Amino acid sequence: MTPNNPAQRRPIVASISSSTTFMLFLVTMTVLRFGSWNVCGLAGEARLAHVVQDFENYHLSVVGIQETKVRSSRIETVPGGHKLILFDQYHGQWHGGLGFLINRDFTVNVKSYKQISDRVAYLDAELPASSPDKPPTHLRLINCYSPTNPKSILNPLLAQRFYDELSLALDVPARYELWILGDFNAKIGKRPLDDPVYGINEIMGSYSIGRRNENGRRLADFCITNSLFIANSAFKHSSRHISTRTGWVKEKKSGCTRPYFSQIDYILCRSRSKSFLTDARAYAGTTHRSDHKLVIATV
Repeated sequence: MTPNNPAQRRPIVASISSSTTFMLFLVTMTVLRFGSWNVCGLAGEARLAHVVQDFENYHLSVVGIQETKVRSSRIETVPGGHKLILFDQYHGQWHGGLGFLINRDFTVNVKSYKQISDRVAYLDAELPASSPDKPPTHLRLINCYSPTNPKSILNPLLAQRFYDELSLALDVPARYELWILGDFNAKIGKRPLDDPVYGINEIMGSYSIGRRNENGRRLADFCITNSLFIANSAFKHSSRHISTRTGWVKEKKSGCTRPYFSQIDYILCRSRSKSFLTDARAYAGTTHRSDHKLVIATV
């Protein structure tokens, strides 16, 4: 695969798992950068142009886009030769919507893609091995958009359906590398001292913010069940690069408005693959304006 920019190629030790064994093989791989971004709408050429500009500025391989607010599916080549896949919304809704933006140099690796629902879609890719006698690396990139925390509390079946659909997307052979790019609307919160008792220390790092809410509990349980790791909790960064959503809230007593910062967007990978990560964080300096930040994991 040709890199997006002049980046050094480096050997990476990856693992293929089966039901009984783990086998190591050596792959020469270009640096990959996967992103997740709730763009709060792609209506209008200007908004799409800004997203594409940020996509190139941050040298992304693939970004999962949530809340496109596009009703009908379409596939197009955008400026720069990158491929945009937008999925439709069932029942003609407009407030959600998923999509993938794929770097022109990565499109040759994409083998297929599928939409499971309004909230879950995925694409499968294959990276060539370093030599003909070695197997290729199979990737599944999943894009997801969870119900908000209040909706999940009022309608637990809605939240359960989301995770059931997400589980369907995870149904791949063990040799596949999994990357889940999503707006989970979940506050995973800081890791308390007693979390090792429940296995939380296996699914997240030490660098997260806030207090865990109901959706955060669901996400933690899902990660434990499926041996997944929250990439953008693993690296020490300033709080502005850990929080993924910003906004303003009005205080009832004083009537004053104040900014709030939360971490609800995440990139997940298999727990066995967390050693591949070189960085994962949020970026606020994008041209496109959204109340969600662009989250990027580098491997």
